[in-house]
Amino acid sequence: MKSLHPPRPGRLLWALWLLSVLSASSVCAWRLKAADLRVYYAAARSYFYHSGPMYGPNDVFGWPMFYRYPPLFLCLFRPFALLPLRAAAGLWAGLKVFLLGPLLRMWCRRFIAPARLLPAVSLSALLLMPYFVHELESGNVQLLLVELVCFALLLGDEHPFVSSLLLGLTAAIKIWPAFLFPYLALRGRWRLGIYASSATVLLTVAPVGWLGWKNLFHLLAQWYAQEKRINALLGDKWYPSQSLRGVMLRYLTWMDYSGLPDPNYRRVNLVSWPSIDVRHLWLLLAVLLVLFSMALVYRCVDDAAAYSIFFCFLLIVQPNVHPIIYVTLLWPALFAGIVITDQRCPRFVRWVLKGAAAVAVLVPLVPGASFQRLAQVLGVDFLGVLLPITLALVTYASRSWSPAPIVRSCEPPPKADR
Repeated sequence: MKSLHPPRPGRLLWALWLLSVLSASSVCAWRLKAADLRVYYAAARSYFYHSGPMYGPNDVFGWPMFYRYPPLFLCLFRPFALLPLRAAAGLWAGLKVFLLGPLLRMWCRRFIAPARLLPAVSLSALLLMPYFVHELESGNVQLLLVELVCFALLLGDEHPFVSSLLLGLTAAIKIWPAFLFPYLALRGRWRLGIYASSATVLLTVAPVGWLGWKNLFHLLAQWYAQEKRINALLGDKWYPSQSLRGVMLRYLTWMDYSGLPDPNYRRVNLVSWPSIDVRHLWLLLAVLLVLFSMALVYRCVDDAAAYSIFFCFLLIVQPNVHPIIYVTLLWPALFAGIVITDQRCPRFVRWVLKGAAAVAVLVPLVPGASFQRLAQVLGVDFLGVLLPITLALVTYASRSWSPAPIVRSCEPPPKADR
């Protein structure tokens, strides 16, 4: 009689990954929300299949929506617009969860010892899960771009061409990955930054192959004019942004929420300074924080810490950050798992990271729309999650500053001699 052996841990992990992909696809298709995906879907069907506009108000689903990305993304999204909306939402969510599998495998093989895998990944999951679920429900493209950027950083030394293409693709869809290029130069990878910049330009104009030069430049001009008009009309009237600028405006100025889809947010301002003065103060602080983050990245010994600092400061200095954009903390959250399992880590850093994870998990569980609105205007995600993670990771990284960047952490470990 043959003995029964339990399945290998690797097979269990792959089975769990496939189950997660199927679950995310099914839930997002069945409980259809996908507020952001609807915008991409409506704009693609309007432009490619009904000869309508790509930019401007679109009332396909009964309320005005604006597609706000360059033409490249909508051209890439076009196959999803051929499907029914539920199928597109399920496939879109499944794609993002699918990419997490190989990404986490590459990260763990590169940075995490097998004995510390479970506690490290557990903390990362607690920090990310609320934002991850919210992002999947909305159908935004942010998580997909973050995953591609993380792939690019992990492949930068072994496959620089693939890495530059991934960085160029993401920067051609959203501008924020382009801010990584100077940090690559600080880490000694200036060639990768140059190649990625070139790829960004080439991929931005790549739709000329099926749109033509005239249509492409016309669409790019429409996109620029729309973004300029929207920003001028909205000004400070936006959702309660979870960034430094948003928190400063809510605490230091009198906010008018009457023009928002949900005008029921409370005012929490301590003073009523002129908005222009607060914005100028924020701009000064943002410049100083960028310079400070560049100095930190330059002095970090390993790339895992350096790029974690970049992602954290990116969210801090961005003008407007919706809570779903906190999936950008994917790399810092994974690094936080490494930090908390390091025996040399200061106790203070561990408690700060555990506290940030508790805030991230517990606040969305509190019932009541009024409480959730209050948490947003108070900036709980910014003050209780982003700032503590940044403080903890900077404190941990400062224990091993280097006078010059040492590029080693994204390289594969050398094989031992037999």
